Amino acid sequence: MGKIEPINQNYQFTEAQVREGAVNMLVNGANVTKGTEVLILNEPGLVEPEVADIIEQEARKLGATVYVMWAGSVKGPEQLPGPAMAAMQHCEVTIFNHMLAGLLRLIPFDGSGLKLLNFCTTWDTLGSEFARVHYKVMMEMMQYFGPLLAAESSYRITCPLGTDYYGDIETKPAPKADNKKEDTGDGFALRTFPISVSPPVMSMTANGKLAIRWLTPAGIHEFDEPGITLPSPVLATIKDGRMVDFEGADDAIAELKRFVEDIGKQTNKDGYIINSWHAGTNPRCFAHVTPADSLDAWMYMIHGNPRIVHFHTIGEPPPGEMSIPVVDPTITYGDKVFWKDGQLAILDHPEVRERVAKYHDPDDALFVDTNIGV
Repeated sequence: MGKIEPINQNYQFTEAQVREGAVNMLVNGANVTKGTEVLILNEPGLVEPEVADIIEQEARKLGATVYVMWAGSVKGPEQLPGPAMAAMQHCEVTIFNHMLAGLLRLIPFDGSGLKLLNFCTTWDTLGSEFARVHYKVMMEMMQYFGPLLAAESSYRITCPLGTDYYGDIETKPAPKADNKKEDTGDGFALRTFPISVSPPVMSMTANGKLAIRWLTPAGIHEFDEPGITLPSPVLATIKDGRMVDFEGADDAIAELKRFVEDIGKQTNKDGYIINSWHAGTNPRCFAHVTPADSLDAWMYMIHGNPRIVHFHTIGEPPPGEMSIPVVDPTITYGDKVFWKDGQLAILDHPEVRERVAKYHDPDDALFVDTNIGV
C-alpha cells in the first residue's frame, strides 16, 4: 500500500479516450451532476497527475462543486488522515484515487455520501476499454450473477498448478443497503470503478490444497517488504482455513514461511490463516504491468480479471494483510461450474447479454481480455 509508482510508457490511448473513461466513472459510477459536491482524494505515486487533472476537469465540466486533496500514503488504519476523513463526511461524492479507500472497508466512518474507489489511476488504464465500457454493464451482470452464487451452499476451486480447495459457503454478511443508492451486486459498501469481483466468501473451515506463487499486499498496512514472488510454486495443505503443510522446493517453502511469519509478527496475526477468497468477474480487466514490474500495481489492477481468484491471508479478520492470486481457476458452486480454466461461464447467457445491451454493445463489453501480465 502506497508503494505503487507511475509506470513510464508510451501512451496507448488518446486524451479523448481518457476523458471518456473519467466521464463514465463520474456520471455512470458516481452519479455526479450539476451542483454535486465532489471530493477527489489523490495519493502521490498512485494516481498520475495528468489523470487526476482530467478527472477534476471533467467533474467541473459537469457543473459539480469540486474539492481536491492530495494526501500521502497511509501506513495502516491506526493512522487515518484527519483532514481527509473530515472532508469526506460532508461531500455528496468522494472519488478515491487513494489507497485509503481499502481501509474504509474495515473501519466505521461518518458521512452518508457515495464513495467510489477508482482502480484506473494511470493514463492507459483510464483510457482503456476496461474504464470506457458503461459502468452499469458490470452492475447489471453482478445483479444477475450474485443470486446464482448465493443460491449454492458449497464451492470447489482447482487450478493447473494443483489447487484443490473446497468448503461450505460462509459468505461475509453484506453491509446494510442504503435505499438511496443502487446496489452494485458485488457485496461492498464502497463502490469500485470498474466493478470487478464476486462477493467474498469466508473460508475459515476450508480444506484441500492451494498453489502459491505470489503474496501481494491487501492494502491494510504498508510494509517495507510489500510482497514476494516465490522462486517456484508451493502447494500448501489447508486444514480448517489454515496452511499446515507444504510441498515444493525447499528454498520456496522456506521463503514462504519466512514471509508470512514476519508479516504475522509485525501485525500480531496468524500468518498461516486463509480467511476468505473471491474471483475476478470483469472480462475487460487487463494487466498494464507484470508482477516483476510491481506486485502492488499488478495485483491492484488484475484481481478483477476472471483468470484470477485471490485468497486473503494472514489474520482471521478479512481481508487479511496479504492476497494469494491463483491463475486460471475452475470454480464450482454446488455442482455448477461458474469459472472454467479462468473463463467466466455466464458471459454467453442470453439474459446477461440482454441486460448488458441496455447500456453497451455486448460484443464489446463482454470481450474477454486474457492479458494478465503472466
